[in-house]
Amino acid sequence: MGMERLCEDQLICKALEYIKEDDERTLCELLEMCQIPAPSYMEKKKADYVWNKFQEIGLSNVHMDEIWNVFGTIKGSGDGPRVMLAAHTDTVFPIETDVTVKKEDNRYVCPGINDDTRAVAELFTIARAMMETGLRGEGDIVFCANVCEEGLGDLKGVKRIFGSTEHYDGFVSIDNPCTGGIIYTATGSIRYKVTFRGHGGHSFSDFGLPNPIHALGRAIGKIAEFQIPELPKTTFNVGVIEGGTSVNTIAAEASMLVDIRSDSEAELERLSGELQEVVKEAADAENARWKREEKVSVEIQTIGRRPAGTQSQDCKIVRAAWDAACVLGIKPELRDESSTDANIPIRMGIPAIAVGRGGKEGGIHTVHEWFEPADAWLGPQRDLLLMLALSGYEGFREYQL
Repeated sequence: MGMERLCEDQLICKALEYIKEDDERTLCELLEMCQIPAPSYMEKKKADYVWNKFQEIGLSNVHMDEIWNVFGTIKGSGDGPRVMLAAHTDTVFPIETDVTVKKEDNRYVCPGINDDTRAVAELFTIARAMMETGLRGEGDIVFCANVCEEGLGDLKGVKRIFGSTEHYDGFVSIDNPCTGGIIYTATGSIRYKVTFRGHGGHSFSDFGLPNPIHALGRAIGKIAEFQIPELPKTTFNVGVIEGGTSVNTIAAEASMLVDIRSDSEAELERLSGELQEVVKEAADAENARWKREEKVSVEIQTIGRRPAGTQSQDCKIVRAAWDAACVLGIKPELRDESSTDANIPIRMGIPAIAVGRGGKEGGIHTVHEWFEPADAWLGPQRDLLLMLALSGYEGFREYQL
């Protein structure tokens, strides 16, 4: 297997051993970072931490853009492709969340300790291993800690990166709970805020006014009956509902957040069209029920848009990740269960994947999130091999993009 040739190189062997020996420092950096609150759109403090680390490691062209994406580069030795290794700095937890690290046997418990803070720490050890050994690919390898991957962050960080004048030939995001995981598809999503508004009033004396909350309920009932295909996988969800001031008040406003996901752009558009129809029907039905001069109106806002896309399971970037895992004794696994920062380049036709973090983990997106540093160096070791393979190394170009 071609990847075995890379593992026979003395300099690469030295770098792989460096990552293993550096594991304790990587853990310490993880524990420091996960105590820095970083909800989407509020990552500046963590970005500053990353900027200082990139400078300390000695990466070239270390800089932060206007939305707090942080970059550092190891220049290539030749004329190979320019590839990016990324991890996102934001977490799903509100700024006031207690992020004190707790030790429970061999596990460390802290909201956001895995997704994706562990991955950011892995950027550091990979970059250090390359700088300390003088290891370089044929093309530039750009390390990036990007913002706004989660939820309503809506992939703002990578949208900014791939909407700029900078060119990248390949992209790898470290963002999966399974170390051997390889996400090669892009599950798309459209997120809406739907708001019903009315006159509002007292529940007894003003009874008969069209009620925004009742209209909202009518809409949710219709959404619950949406029909979806078995394949491509398509989902819908009303995740948040808001409205009202008291039990005896006809609300003046009620809203819901709706998430539609699919591996198919066509299904996304179909369900989005149905959503538009049913919320208008719900408002009309509520108004028709009471036949009052005062009416309920509805506003539909798009608050998030992630494109869908796919690429072949046999393309170079997927094969490189698979083979890099195998050669290190990691069990590789093709996964297609989520949207990631890789959605944007995949949709643009740029080879891109998301791969798993090292170690063991659980409780993702809950305050009970935990990390266990069991053989945690294997993830960054795999990514070192992967990035060198994609870039090309000393004439080895079997996987070069």
